Formats: sequence, structure tokens, C-alpha cells
Amino acid sequence: MGIRSGLVAGMCLLAIGCGEPAEVASPVQSEEEIRFAAEMATLADITGRDIRAQMVILADDAMAGREAGSVAYDQAAAHVARLFAETGLNPLGEAGTFFQNIEFFETRLIPDSASMSLHSAGVTTELIFAEDFVRSGGYGEAVESITAPLVFAGYGVTAPEYEHDDYAQLDVDGKILVLLSGAPAHFATDQRAFYSSGRTKRALAAAKGALGIVSVRTPVDQARRPWDRYLSGIGRPGMRWLDPGGAPHGAYPQMSGSAALSETGAAKLFAVAGLNLEEIFSHHAAGGTRSFALNVDASLSRTSSQRTVSSANVLGLVPGSDPILRDEYVVYTAHLDHIGIRPGVDGDDIHNGAYDNAAGIGIIVEIARSMMQLPPRRSVIFAAVTAEEKGLQGSSYLAKNSPVPLDSLVANINIDMPFLGFPVSDVEAFGAEHSSLLAAVTQATRELNMGLTPDPMPEEVRFVRSDQFSFVQEGIPALAFKAGSQSSDPTIDGKAMLSEFLKSHYHRPSDDLSLPYSNEGAERFARAAARVGYIVANDDERPTWNPGDFFGERFAR
Repeated sequence: MGIRSGLVAGMCLLAIGCGEPAEVASPVQSEEEIRFAAEMATLADITGRDIRAQMVILADDAMAGREAGSVAYDQAAAHVARLFAETGLNPLGEAGTFFQNIEFFETRLIPDSASMSLHSAGVTTELIFAEDFVRSGGYGEAVESITAPLVFAGYGVTAPEYEHDDYAQLDVDGKILVLLSGAPAHFATDQRAFYSSGRTKRALAAAKGALGIVSVRTPVDQARRPWDRYLSGIGRPGMRWLDPGGAPHGAYPQMSGSAALSETGAAKLFAVAGLNLEEIFSHHAAGGTRSFALNVDASLSRTSSQRTVSSANVLGLVPGSDPILRDEYVVYTAHLDHIGIRPGVDGDDIHNGAYDNAAGIGIIVEIARSMMQLPPRRSVIFAAVTAEEKGLQGSSYLAKNSPVPLDSLVANINIDMPFLGFPVSDVEAFGAEHSSLLAAVTQATRELNMGLTPDPMPEEVRFVRSDQFSFVQEGIPALAFKAGSQSSDPTIDGKAMLSEFLKSHYHRPSDDLSLPYSNEGAERFARAAARVGYIVANDDERPTWNPGDFFGERFAR
């Protein structure tokens, strides 16, 4: 077979409906064309069968939901390390191992200890735990009690580019904030995602001297996440990695007056304050700003069970083939942890996390195996990260404690919860539009005859909700590479299947191996993810933020 025929054959291996290529007379091919044909043929070795094999192991009941800090998670991490070793990856962890060990501060609320009451005009109103409010464990003292004035501060957002400041002329030092969930609807999707993030809001509130945040869910978020979803997390551990001084990173232990309110709890609070909550929702949904003291004090108390635990990222390296570019790195991430064992339904308490995110781990393992056969010019790091479900903790630690120089990391491609229950024929690439990574995604999907779909659910603010955001915050162009909702089989409604998964199975015990799985969909998605990495790792130029981009200007080094 000639080189041109080999190139066509390589492409047909990855497309649907190609016949046997005919011999084509060809002039001498360029080095780029030869490499392209070889890469496409290598990607054809990525199979849905092999991805499924890893899902079967990692989502088995024996793995007990792979909660970070558990023995079961350690077993899953050891399994991935063995796979990396068998694949031939270089260990990138500590002491010649694949493990980047992390010490965490873990805190759990003792549920019976949680209380919250409101005081106004000499009258005290008690709120009922789990019915009106929930709290999590604290990062300060194990036993905490606080009474402070409440101040309503809209969404808790300061966005100069939108001339929006919920803190304008508002003194919040020594007070507890009452904040609406989310951010103004007229903000662009990813800016809205950034400002909606609890991490962003806590950092700003703490910097202004606030002692806590009482969160009031807007009608949009009430519909998106019913209150019962909060209840299943009561008493579950929160985690923050420990910095060299032994302090939990980004924990803000001084903010001991935090809670989330249900619809009934929010109604009670605003009734005590003599305010119409529906009018406040409408005013802020329309883009208005209005912040003020509520003339209500709140008392909150809790007791937390606290300890230090260890959990590890699993890191492997495919060394680059170019003597100069091999000192730059593309990073693939997928979180290995899930949410473990917690009350479920019908006696099933194991949250197996088959799609969230055993599937993602299976995919990066297969991409690593493919790239070891034909390394790209830049080096590629493969990271199975821990504690994503605890607030992106493992990826945050990796980005801030990189085993290679931080300025040598050129891009992050994150694979989290790809739903592969049907022959998916499109991808979504959250965040790619902020940098030159969009060109790589566009090229890869075009080469593989796949669609590229914009974020169909911007209200979910997903760009800041997975591990790619840890790299964005370090100024590294990054994207979340997601399976889309289009099906190559016209008899299958992929959008309906994906919607049903998110509605009925996300973070529930039913995200298990009984859910449908498509070999074809898995292969096409994984090959597209691999192709993006090849394009970025082979490019003469490293990825760049777009001129004037919001994230680039905020975080670029």
C-alpha cells in the first residue's frame, strides 16, 4: 500500500462508512502527511472494548465508589498505576513512583450539632436542620458558634467589565452575607460560570471580612438541583489540601457562619426581614443590583469531626519526540475519585461512578497507550486526579505543585463524565473558545467527521466545575472535552438519553454498569480527544489565550 493509500486508510479506520481504499498514485509525501497517516492509524487502536474493560474494574462494587481518602480509592489508584507501568509511561510521581501523594484536612459535620436561628425585634425564629438549611463541616475549630448581623449582597459578584458590583457602598466586615446562587443571566456564559463559582464568591467575601455566606438558591437553581440532592450529602467529608505550613488551602476557616437554605428556609428568612423574596429574585434576574442590611442577626453552631488523610494523584509521562519541544507538556486529566458510599435507594448505597468518572479514566488510559506507540513532539502528562468531588482538590494541588516547571505546561485537556450510552457523533469543548485550542478541536472534529456543539446548558456553568479550571487559574489554556448529544443512529435520541442520565443517574447509585454503553460512541469520542492532544503537542507554537480574553487577562502569567 502506498503512503497516500495509507493516509486514506488511516482516516477510514476512524470514520463511519468508509470502504476499502483504492491504490492511489502519489508523489513523494511530506513529513507532516506521513506523520498524520501514522497517527490516525495509531488512534484506530483505541477501542470501546478496552475503555469498557476499565469501567468494569473501576465501577465494580468492590471499589466502593472510590471516595478520596478511602482504602477503595487507594486500590483504584494502584490499579491505574499498574496500567501506566504496563503501558510504558514514565513515572512522574514521588521517589520514582506514579503517585503524587497529598495530605488533606478532612472535615465532617456531626449532623445533630447543627443549629441556625434568626433574631429580629426581640423575636427568635428557629430553622430546622435538613428541612430549612444544611451545613457542612468547618475548617476552623472543631466546635464553632457565631452570632452576627445578616447583610444581603445580591449575587456576591464584583464584575468591573459589566459595571456590576454587589458590594458597592456595603460594609460586610464582621457580618454574615446572604447571597443568591449563580450570577446575572446577562453575563457571557463562561464569565457567568466564573462568577457563579462558590470558590470565587468565598474568596471575595473572605477578603472583605465576611464571617460566612448563607446561600439562597434562585428558581433556576432550585429546578436544576432539587433540595433532596443536598440531603444525601449531609455528614459527608469536605477536604482541602494542606499547604507547607499545614493550613488547608482555600478553606477560609474564619467563615464559620455559612449555610445553604431550602425554599422554606429562604422564605422564613425573608419573612423575618419583612421582604418579598419573589420580587428580589425578579429584580436580580433582570440584571438589577440591590444590597442592604437585613436588620436580622443569625446564630449558627456546629461540631465537626476533623482529621488528616492522604490521597494521591497518579501521574505518568509520554516523553516527547522533539529534542526541544519535549521540554513542554500537554496534560490530560480525568478524576479517579467518586462520592463513595452514602444513603441511596432500594438498599443500594454504593455510588459506583461508572460514567463519573470511570469512563474518563478508561479513555485517558487508552490515549496514553496510543501515544506511547507514536509519541508526539511535546511530552504528554497523564493524570488520574483525586478529590475532584471535594472541590477540584487533586487538580488544584497538581497545578500548584507541578512535577515539571509550571511555565512548561502548555495546555490541559480534561475528560470528565463522558456519557457514552449511544453512538455519539459530536463533542462539546467547554472553554476552547477562549484560546487557540479551539482551532485544534475544530481540526480534530473535522478530520474525524464529528460535530462540534456549543455548550447546550450554559446555566449549569460547567466550565468552572471540573478539573480544567484548576489549570485555567494558573494561566494555562484548558478545555473540558465532553461527549455531545447527537447520535449517528437516527433511531436513537441521544439528547433524551443524556438528559435522562443527568436527571436520574448523576451522583446516584444508578450511575453503574447497568447503564447502556456504545462501543462505537466510546471509540469516536476517545479518538477525537486523542487527536486534539496530538495536534496541540505537535504544533510549532504553544497554545495562546485569545487577545482580550476574560480568563487570559485575569490569569495568564
